[in-house]
Amino acid sequence: MASAKVAVHEEDGMILLFGGTTEGRQAAALLDRLSMFFIYSTKTRVEPFAAMHGEFRHGALDDASLAELVSSRGVRLVIDAAHPFAARLHKSLFEVCNRLAVRLIRFDRPASSLPDSAGLHSVANFTETITLLERLDPAKLLALTGVQSVAPLRPWWERRDMLLRIMPSTASMELARQEGFPEAKLLPMSPDGSDEELEALVRGHGVDCLLVKESGESGFFSSKLRVAERCGIPLIVIRRPQAQPFDTVVFSVRELEKSLTELSALKALRTGYTTGACAAAATKAAMIMLLDGTAPDSVTITLPSGNVASFGIVTYNADKGRARCGVRKFAGDDPDVTHGILIVSEVSHVADSEPDKVLFLQGEGVGKVTLPGLEIPPGEPAINPVPRRMIRECIVGELRQRNLCHAVAVTISAPGGDIVACKTMNARLGITGGISILGTSGEVVPYSMEAWLASIHQSISVAAANGCTTLALTSGLRGERHLRALYHDLPELASIHYGNFIGRTLELVHKYGGFSRVVVGVMLAKATKLAQGQPDLSSRVVHLNPQWLATLATNLGYTSEIVSRLADLHLVRNMIDLIPFSSDEPFYDAIAKACHSACRQWLPTTPLTFVLFDMEGHPIVHNPDANIF
Repeated sequence: MASAKVAVHEEDGMILLFGGTTEGRQAAALLDRLSMFFIYSTKTRVEPFAAMHGEFRHGALDDASLAELVSSRGVRLVIDAAHPFAARLHKSLFEVCNRLAVRLIRFDRPASSLPDSAGLHSVANFTETITLLERLDPAKLLALTGVQSVAPLRPWWERRDMLLRIMPSTASMELARQEGFPEAKLLPMSPDGSDEELEALVRGHGVDCLLVKESGESGFFSSKLRVAERCGIPLIVIRRPQAQPFDTVVFSVRELEKSLTELSALKALRTGYTTGACAAAATKAAMIMLLDGTAPDSVTITLPSGNVASFGIVTYNADKGRARCGVRKFAGDDPDVTHGILIVSEVSHVADSEPDKVLFLQGEGVGKVTLPGLEIPPGEPAINPVPRRMIRECIVGELRQRNLCHAVAVTISAPGGDIVACKTMNARLGITGGISILGTSGEVVPYSMEAWLASIHQSISVAAANGCTTLALTSGLRGERHLRALYHDLPELASIHYGNFIGRTLELVHKYGGFSRVVVGVMLAKATKLAQGQPDLSSRVVHLNPQWLATLATNLGYTSEIVSRLADLHLVRNMIDLIPFSSDEPFYDAIAKACHSACRQWLPTTPLTFVLFDMEGHPIVHNPDANIF
C-alpha cells in the first residue's frame, strides 16, 4: 500500500527559523557557519542578508499554512527567534510543533529587570496603555513600539499628538500608510542608536512621555530607560506576554549551538507507531467494550516487531450491538503525514457460520484499492496484510479469552483521511477515498530507508501490473515535473520517486525485471554525488565534494581560475555562475555520463536513459531514445 511519507527534498534535515530580530540574524549566522540548511521566515519582507545555506520567505502563517510548510519541506527542527511580543506566532509554533512531533527551540532574549521608579509605569497590553495615557495625559508621546503598534494605538494617535519610530524599511513605511498613520509623524530610524541620539530626539521634538516594550537588552531597553530618567519624563513599559512552556529555551548563540549539537548528536529520534498498530489497538479496545460493556482507558498489544506497546483510547461509544474506539496516531519524529490523525475501529457481530471469521469493511477516510499490483486486490479497503493479521488476532484473542466464537465485522475509519491522502501517493497507485492502513513492524522508525523502499517497491509493482513497460525515476515531484515537460507522454503510474535512495531503487527495478527501459532524472546537486558512485544522495550522508568537481574541470581543460573557484565551492547552485549550464558544456556532459555509468552498478542490463536537470529544469540527456514512451 502507498507509504504515508512525504517527499524527500533537496534540503535534507531542513530547519525553519523565525526571525526578523537580532536573535534571528544571530541564529541564521550560526546555522550558516554549521552548514545547516534553513528557511528564514518573517512576517514582513526583510532585506536578505548573506547566507550560504539559507533561503528567505515572508508572510504571516496561520496554523494550517504553518503545518503545510513544515510537512512539505521536511522540517525537522523549528527555531523560534521571533520578537518576544509575537505571542500569536509563539503559540502557533508551540501547538503545531507539538502536533507534528517537530522539535522546537525558543531563542529568547533575557528580560530586563524593571527598577522601582516613580516615573516607570508597567502595563500588560495596549488596552491598559490607552487607559494609562488617558490618566497621564502627555502632550506629545513618542512610541518606540514599532509599526505593528499602529493599529492598537489608533484610539490615541487619531486624536492626540504621537510620534512613532519604525524600522527604516519600505515594508514598515507601507504598512503605516495602509493604517492611515500620518507620515509626518513617522520616524524611520534604526533602534540601535546611542543614548545621546535618543535623548536628542526626545528633547528636539518636545516629547514628554515614552512608550516602549519590555524588549530586553537586544531591544535596547536599558537605553530607553536611561533616557527617560535623564529627561525626567514618564516611561510606559508594556510587559512581555506570558511565554509558552517551551521544552528548550536558550538566551545566547553559545547556548543555541550547544542545543543544536545535542539534538543532532545525542538525542535519539523518537519512534512512533503505524496506522496498522493503531487500528489493531483501537480494535482490541472496541472488542472489550462490545463484550464487556465498558471501554478501557488504554490497551497493550504485541507488535510484529516483538515489542510491546500501550495505546491510550481517546474516543469510544457503543450502540445496538456495535462498539467504536479510537486511537490517536503518533509517528514519533518521522515526517509522516498521518501523524495526529484519529484511527477508529468499529466492531459488531455478524451472522456467519464460519467461526472467528473477520470481515473487513471500509470506513470514512480509509481508501479503497482500485488497481491491480498491490498486496490487497481491487475492491477491498486499503488495509495491508500485516495490519489485517494484527486486527484479526486482537478480535480472536478477546473472543477466546471469554470462550466465545463469533464472526465479526470490523470497520476501520480515519476521519479527515481523505484530505491527508492527498499528500501521499495513494491516488497514483489507485487507492481512492483516503489513507492506507499500513505497517509491517508496527513501529515507525524516523526517516526509515526500509519504509521508503517498501513504498517504491509497491509503485514498481503497480506500474508493472498496469502495463507500464518504461519506468521514470526522479527524486520527487519537482524532478517528475521536469521529466514530464521533456517526455509529454510519460504515464503517471510509470513515475517512481526514489527520494535519496537511488542505488537501492535501481536494484529493486533490476530485481523486479521485465521493463524495456528506465529513465533516471536527477537534479544537479544530487547528480554531483551520484557521479561519484554514491547510492544514497542525502546531504546527511554525502556532502558536497568541491575537490572532485575541481579535478573534473582540470581534466576537461578548464582555466585555473575556474578550477580554483570550484575547489572553494560551498553550494552547487553557485557552480552555474562559474560554468553556465548547457548541453554543449563539456563539464555538465561529463557529469551526466558519470551518473549514467554509476547507475549501471545497480541496473546492469535494462536500457537506461539519464537526464541531468539544473534548478530551472533545463535538461542534458545521456543515451536518449526518441521513442521512450
